Amino acid sequence: MSRSSTRNLRSSYHRGNVREDLIAMGKQILETEDLSAITLRRLTREIGVNPTNFYNHFPHIDHLYAAIKVDGFKDLTKRSRKASAGASNNKDALRALFMEYILFAVRKPNLYRLMFDYYLDFDEHDELKAITDEAMQDVVGLLYDTDSFDSRDPVNFYKTHPEAVACWATMHGLTHILINRQIKLKTRSRREVVEFADQIVDVLLDGITQRFEWR
Repeated sequence: MSRSSTRNLRSSYHRGNVREDLIAMGKQILETEDLSAITLRRLTREIGVNPTNFYNHFPHIDHLYAAIKVDGFKDLTKRSRKASAGASNNKDALRALFMEYILFAVRKPNLYRLMFDYYLDFDEHDELKAITDEAMQDVVGLLYDTDSFDSRDPVNFYKTHPEAVACWATMHGLTHILINRQIKLKTRSRREVVEFADQIVDVLLDGITQRFEWR
């Protein structure tokens, strides 16, 4: 984390942006360190406020984590939609969406782990639930040509829509293999990641193609 970026966050406090600064600092820390590095004392020290000030904006650090997750999902959803927007059919749109998901995780592994691996109860975090439902709806819409994702009863939905679970599980597993370096790529460049992941995505989409009549 650069000194200039830290100074910028500290100066923005004087404009009354403590909540936003805490979120931004958390995201900055995750650029180079894992979740354990995000502590109340460190966050407030970095942005130059009293530790007790934290509770004026978040009742618990889990609520800060939720806010960082929301920011992450907004970014991922925006990137995925942009990547898939130019596709000529659903299959190519799914391919583009999956690739962006993988590349996002490789670029931001610590943020990805917070977003997908750190459990928070959706009943306590409405905005987080809404944005994750929105991300799943994008996949469901491409698979089934419908806005049929029922977030009120997700277990039943997944039982009746196994292809959605297959996509989720495959992408999640492949992404963890890459960010945990269980398969060591030489350069981890965008090109190398795409070339490697493209083969697995092909297998997934070829299987799904046999179950659907793609438009």
